[in-house]
Amino acid sequence: MAYVALYRRWRPQGFDALVGQEAVRIALSNALTTGRIAHAYLFAGPRGTGKTSTAKILAKALNCEQGPTANPCNECANCQRINDGSSMDVFEIDAASNRGIDEIRDLREKVMFAPVNGRYKVYIIDEVHMLTTEAFNALLKTLEEPPAHIVFILATTEPHKIPATIHSRCQRFDFKRVTNADIEKRLREVADGSEIKVDDDALKLIAIQSDGGMRDALSLLDQCGVMADTVTAETVRNVLGIVGREALRELVRAIGNQELSAALQLLNRLTEQGKDVRQILTELAEYLRAVLLYKASPGYHEIYLTDTEEAIAGLAPLFANDRLMAAEERLHQALGELRFSARGRITAELCLFDLCRIEGSTIAALLARVEQLEQQVRSGVPLTGAAGSEQSNTGSARASAAPATAPAAPKVKLAPAVSAAPAVAAEPASESAVAPVEKTETVTTAAPAKAAAAPALEYSGDWTAGEDLWKQALELLKNEKKQSMVACAAGGFVTGYENGVLTVGFKNQFMCVRMNDPDYKKAFEEVLLRLARQSVRLECVTAAKPAAAKPKAAPRQQPPAEDIEPAVKAALDAFGGTLQKL
Repeated sequence: MAYVALYRRWRPQGFDALVGQEAVRIALSNALTTGRIAHAYLFAGPRGTGKTSTAKILAKALNCEQGPTANPCNECANCQRINDGSSMDVFEIDAASNRGIDEIRDLREKVMFAPVNGRYKVYIIDEVHMLTTEAFNALLKTLEEPPAHIVFILATTEPHKIPATIHSRCQRFDFKRVTNADIEKRLREVADGSEIKVDDDALKLIAIQSDGGMRDALSLLDQCGVMADTVTAETVRNVLGIVGREALRELVRAIGNQELSAALQLLNRLTEQGKDVRQILTELAEYLRAVLLYKASPGYHEIYLTDTEEAIAGLAPLFANDRLMAAEERLHQALGELRFSARGRITAELCLFDLCRIEGSTIAALLARVEQLEQQVRSGVPLTGAAGSEQSNTGSARASAAPATAPAAPKVKLAPAVSAAPAVAAEPASESAVAPVEKTETVTTAAPAKAAAAPALEYSGDWTAGEDLWKQALELLKNEKKQSMVACAAGGFVTGYENGVLTVGFKNQFMCVRMNDPDYKKAFEEVLLRLARQSVRLECVTAAKPAAAKPKAAPRQQPPAEDIEPAVKAALDAFGGTLQKL
């Protein structure tokens, strides 16, 4: 006899065997017991949660020789025919491949015939949301006034796509994702009944990876069962291509210590082992989520499915809460970009670059950088230009504080965060550096507020054209759903546009640093090239808005009268207009 997959062999044969759908079981059992049988049901829920299995159980309960009953016998002829798929009264229709109006018209003609062997003719329409609008309209009248011997069971994973007119004529039952505990219990029963040796850790990992789908869990157990005599957690990882705790732990530690080189080497090693980039970033997001939840609530035992309590506790001090939030947002952004990226590895490498340097334009990323700067100040670590970004990259935040015997520094003057446009005079190197100082009252009063103020620029060049070009670029990026880039650039203001250089000022130093990063700068310059039809170099500087009035565009001269054609001249005289040469 041919081998039968576990999910088919262990399909529930009665309502009592349904896993994790207690509300559905009680409601349908009570309806059968009291005789309140509806003519149409809608089963909605994620894939693999038992919708089709429940539909077949309901069909048996309606046509069992002992019924209608909430406990079909599975022994009578009608139950046997439904189990082996030979019943002439139960029809399974795949709406994905039979979605047109012709198929529904054919169904409408056949529903008028009486059942062959049972009491009811049951039509199970799977993935019903795939039907066309015309097919739904053809089905509507039959659903509204069906023959007494007909029961429709519509199953779907996307109930929001079903027309309200169909929805209102069905009794809806929502199937929820099966809990990990219920999946583990059912897998143990199946493994013992199928003589598959499997560890408890392996069952727990299978339950997590199945994401609430009982069918997916059984299929994964079936696949792992042929890989080894005893299925272990390592067997499951090999089958799924999971990164694993040890490698993730090492990667998270490298990110926490801001060791970009180590993180990139780990990424390279994992990809060489055949791990998928999306899987790596997904598991990294899950691990960082476990660290964040540990810091918030160590007693939340759900996080220890990711790693042991000791391992997570050892990594938690490397991260502040804001940094973890920023990391999660950056990872989710990278996972979204992978759908459209031709080279997923590049996306992953840029993501690790940002995670190690606490880059990003979100509020969480900005708060994380502010928190890091405050920690450096408390530790006595000197700050340099660009908000200490170079020190962050090399891990200098962990450097020792300045000697206590160092003399009090003179007034401290902060340098601009980024390279300014030629119009901005650069500060001397001796003044822009911040010398190590003693942490005393003198330091807090040494730097006047004026030192932190950004220099003011003056409007230059064809400012009007530059302003229009910048607004068009932001609008284009907004339409392309690049919200993070738009949010970062929204605080900029154009101060000049000449010689193919668009100068944009930012009051916020962090935004300016991010805009000058190669990835953002290249992306914006590509958009400007598309709009201006010529190469435009973007220069972002930290500066206050110019106080001077904005320059007005030079008026265009009226062409000489002798150059104007007579017909055009007559139109100008009639309507009082002017002609401008472009």
